Amino acid sequence: MLSHLLCIETTTTQCSVALCEGGELSSLAQSNHENYHHAQLLHMYIDKVLSKHNLKTSDLAAIALSSGPGSYTGLRIGAAAAKGLCYGNDIPLIAIPTLDIVAREISPSDGHIIATLDARRDEVYCAIYTHEYQSVQPPSPHVITSNSFAEWTAKGPVYFVGTGLEKCEKTIHQNTQFIFPKDSSYPSAAHMVKQAQDAFEKQVFEDVAYFDVDYLKAFQTTPQKKNVLGQ
Repeated sequence: MLSHLLCIETTTTQCSVALCEGGELSSLAQSNHENYHHAQLLHMYIDKVLSKHNLKTSDLAAIALSSGPGSYTGLRIGAAAAKGLCYGNDIPLIAIPTLDIVAREISPSDGHIIATLDARRDEVYCAIYTHEYQSVQPPSPHVITSNSFAEWTAKGPVYFVGTGLEKCEKTIHQNTQFIFPKDSSYPSAAHMVKQAQDAFEKQVFEDVAYFDVDYLKAFQTTPQKKNVLGQ
């Protein structure tokens, strides 16, 4: 009997849940709301993909979570749901880096993929992969300039993908080796399926008690203004 895995992706404004069986996508529920409706939608989408196949959470073999970087709000909601399901059903947790998921939005036959997530101002989170999805530069914050990533063009075409694509295209000095696919979109649980199945078969699991998401940068809040009269 094939194992049922649940994939959860909540790192951007898109809330996405996928059910997979034997490494194949069985069902997908997702939507994108600018103001983050994850708290209202996530468990509804989980119930939706399970009920479509007459399954319960106790029928799941594992939970796969998009583990960051991304929105603080989205990451916390996704992690809380995933860990709760793992605890409640005594099943393992699989963590998949978000930029690994983003890279799999496209399937080029050569060159490199620069997976991006939009960050503040002129910054993106990015990671670089071969066209076969092998990591060659780990996730890091990057301030976009006109010369960003120019060194990679000597190694063949460079494909940009993810929510930081438009920011990169507007700022980086144009080069015939830079390719900006117009169908790039938000991270989706649909692009987690193969990785989730591979991790499950290899038993690459997280310690649910100690697992935490990867913010990549420390979460920052706006400091409160000092009371001048109280100084």
